[in-house]
This record gives sequence, C-alpha cells and structure tokens, in this order.
Amino acid sequence: MKLMLTFNSTLEQYELVEGKTTFGSRIKALRLEAKLSQRDLADRLAKRLKGFDFTYLSKIENDRLVPSASAILALAAELKGNSDELLALAGKAPADVGDMLQKSLGARMFFRSAMSTQLSEEDWKKLLQEIPKKKK
Repeated sequence: MKLMLTFNSTLEQYELVEGKTTFGSRIKALRLEAKLSQRDLADRLAKRLKGFDFTYLSKIENDRLVPSASAILALAAELKGNSDELLALAGKAPADVGDMLQKSLGARMFFRSAMSTQLSEEDWKKLLQEIPKKKK
C-alpha cells in the first residue's frame, strides 16, 4: 500500500493518508463525520461561494470534478478538515507555497534541486528538521 505524507506547517502535524484516498472520498468522509447531507453542506457553502449546490458537491465526491483552491479551503473550513491534506489530494499547492515559488528563484532552485536527488520520505523529514537550525 502506497502512503502519501502531507503536512500543515510543522513536522509534528504530519498525517498519513492512504494512497487510495481520493479528494472526493475524503470530502465525503469528512461530510459524513460531520453528519451533514450533501444538500446541507452545499447550502452552507453556497453562502460563501457563488454557484455551489448539491449537484456540484456530488460531482466532487464522485471524483468527476476538482474544485478551485478557494472552494477546497471553504470545504476544509466547513468540515474542519486539514486544508493542506485536501489541497494535496486535489493536486494543488497551498497559496503561500505557490506564491513563494513564484516570487523566489532561490525557492524554485532549492525545490527542484531537492526533487532531482530523489529524496526518500525520511530524507524529506530530515531536511525539514534542518530548516529551523539554519535560521539560528
């Protein structure tokens, strides 16, 4: 079984997500945990997002549609889900990460260099632990 590791700003907040988990199935699981019907959740989100209805939510849960990053963040907030996990499952980068990569040549070079070395998950974790030490 393949596992994907996602994080929300610190190493202590890592979560393991089963490789077969899809964005839609995770949204459905969170909705069911919150004891909400598709219509109830869609009605709540329609107050934040124009055009969001239960048919749109159904398409998301059935993996026929990947919503925008803003819709994903609204879903995460409403369902009390991990926004980084949901963005990763949807194949999207968090806005702050995208902004940094867009603005910083050094950040892009660092990330591409790290990717090219084919780091293992343990290597990524070790590298992450080194960052606070470099700031001192």
